[in-house]
Amino acid sequence: MRHILLKLVLFFCVCLSSVSYADEFTVDFSSQKSYVDSLNSIRSAITTPLGNISQGGVSVSVINHVPGGNYISLNVRGLDPYSERFNHLRLIMERNNLYVAGFINTETNTFYRFSDFSHISVPDVITVSMTTDSSYSSLQRIADLERTGMQIGRHSLVGSYLDLMEFRGRSMTRASSRAMLRFVTVIAEALRFRQIQRGFRPALSEASPLYTMTAQDVDLTLNWGRISNVLPEYRGEEGVRIGRISFNSLSAILGSVAVILNCHSTGSYSVRSVSQKQKTECQIVGDRTSIKVNNVLWEANTIAALLNRKPQGLTELNQ
Repeated sequence: MRHILLKLVLFFCVCLSSVSYADEFTVDFSSQKSYVDSLNSIRSAITTPLGNISQGGVSVSVINHVPGGNYISLNVRGLDPYSERFNHLRLIMERNNLYVAGFINTETNTFYRFSDFSHISVPDVITVSMTTDSSYSSLQRIADLERTGMQIGRHSLVGSYLDLMEFRGRSMTRASSRAMLRFVTVIAEALRFRQIQRGFRPALSEASPLYTMTAQDVDLTLNWGRISNVLPEYRGEEGVRIGRISFNSLSAILGSVAVILNCHSTGSYSVRSVSQKQKTECQIVGDRTSIKVNNVLWEANTIAALLNRKPQGLTELNQ
């Protein structure tokens, strides 16, 4: 009898360990306000504000770490603000890092999952494990599109939605890759960066201007791990330098960054502890993450690279 009970306990433990848990949200594109409110609602639900980077009720927040394999489900709504059309797209994002694992066509109940997210399991759907990974390099190559200069508006999002609804198969196409690049930018990257949220938001107005992704926007997205590693060390310095990224004030930080990865442990920043895998994503190298010089907080790797360029590096440090 004891052996039977032990086997049952082990069986349930194995089953539970493979289960992914999800929170479900909506991203509403029907107006500028509904779009920003949607992003803020998601941030509030999965992050903790950092008290050291806060001003007037606006903060940089850090993702609350949860066991691996957990995800959030984002229903895309309001692409047509005057009709209940285009409501069958759902993005699946890993909760700990906001990386897009794939998308669900709710008309066919099919989850198209990128090859690097085999650990994400969504119940009650048909899962197609694609051969394409989720990296920007892969999607840009297939899309034949550079993100710098990429334009996004309501019309292009509707076209992107239709391209994803028509997608069938195991390898991303040119059209579906372009569609994913657009949705990832205005949802996942806009969740991370207020600068991208602010840039795209006017595209949802009646005037509907196009958002054009800048080189500075792209730099932010490519350095999120480095930013996440350094910003928790900020204590009111006059500026922060991370690679080519420069924040010259607290307002500049808050205007650019909304959410960071959980790179640090509970004891220091009042958030749940982080796994070793997450530390790799945060790109921690060496014992020190940052160094303060002339009341400017420098990423350790950035200042080391500058000092190796003497005397130019010393000149820049003293500016």
